[in-house]
Amino acid sequence: MSGRTDEEYTTASKEQRNHMAARHKPGLPALPPLQAGPILHATPLVERWFWHYWQRLGLPENELVLLALTQDRREYQRWTGKRLNFMVLGCYCYVQLGGKVSSSVADRASCKPGQLESRRADPMLPLPGFGERVSRSAFAAGELPRHRHCIFIEPDMQPRSIEVTVAHELIHLADRVRGTPRRHRHHGYDSIAADEAAITGYDLEDLRQLLYEESARREQLRRARAPLRYIYVCPNCGKEYPRARRYSRPVSCSLCDKTYNPRYRLLLARELL
Repeated sequence: MSGRTDEEYTTASKEQRNHMAARHKPGLPALPPLQAGPILHATPLVERWFWHYWQRLGLPENELVLLALTQDRREYQRWTGKRLNFMVLGCYCYVQLGGKVSSSVADRASCKPGQLESRRADPMLPLPGFGERVSRSAFAAGELPRHRHCIFIEPDMQPRSIEVTVAHELIHLADRVRGTPRRHRHHGYDSIAADEAAITGYDLEDLRQLLYEESARREQLRRARAPLRYIYVCPNCGKEYPRARRYSRPVSCSLCDKTYNPRYRLLLARELL
């Protein structure tokens, strides 16, 4: 958990704030040109699960030409104008041609090793919420498309995590096509997680376990790249905040006050070697 800062950081000048805003402003989407079918810049394993779950979810064929999937973070950033956090394992982005970009980030994983084969669902069983096939064309003949679908799948995962992440992102796509997009309330514990378990046939608890394993592994990789070097402490409650970098502006303790409060401004306690 990180500390809370005030909205504008009164200690920073207006010029500094404008410079920071310009530096972090997302770029404009640079979508790849339309092709006769989906753009799949992915491994054969990802392609296999993509086609499997596209059919499983009953997604309309006319949306395929609007889809671009990649396992390259920089390519995804070029397509969407959005930079992915290092911890993100998968992401679906709905791009409206005209500027609006809506994404559903998913830190996803799969199942606990050793508890897989017996958990597969019967492929003939109806799946809750996905029986209705969308038949309406996304754009009329002769008209330019009004939207695109972009998906990112992290390549450095266990094979079963990759499978479930593909299914998860296509669930987001299915929601968007049906006009009922959902936001995550709690990864692994919401209605999207329940649909994910139903469509993949994996036990929900196993999905949560593998999500935990993949997230912990990414955290280890992140710390190897940027080890914790600074310990900040709240002068009021004593809570410590480990950091890889120094805070560049005043930050206060989020436990003592949910908004920035100079009374609880974090102090640098020590530096780690």
